Amino acid sequence: MFFTACLKDLDTIPLDPDVVTSEKIYVDYNNYIKVLAKCYAGLAFSGQRAPHGNPDITGLDEGASQYTRALFYVQEVTTDEAILGWNDSDIKDYNEMDWSSSNAYIFNMYSRIFYQISLCNEFLRESTDQKLSDRGFTYAQKSTIGG
Repeated sequence: MFFTACLKDLDTIPLDPDVVTSEKIYVDYNNYIKVLAKCYAGLAFSGQRAPHGNPDITGLDEGASQYTRALFYVQEVTTDEAILGWNDSDIKDYNEMDWSSSNAYIFNMYSRIFYQISLCNEFLRESTDQKLSDRGFTYAQKSTIGG
């Protein structure tokens, strides 16, 4: 009986042209600036088109999943500084600090935070001096990115 194994057969770039990977994005110097802008824009916008459409995170209320709004809910609505008296979805449970993983406001904040962290961490991983040099970027280009 013989056993065989894959030898780097799975280490491939997706063949589907609609799949966007780091290898495709960070080849172009101008995309570094765009990704950095997205890292900051993600704090104020919830998607690619305002006021709604093409959201960063699907399956969430696009208006409520925007980072600053979700942060306001977490920091202010749960205190006596902001009282939302309507019975909108899970707002009553949120006001009463009766939180659970099924609460939409908790899930929105959790999802947005981890989306932002992932986006920024990927940018930092792809912006090291070594990766920039390997891609042939000059010192002048590196300094505008922050490298």
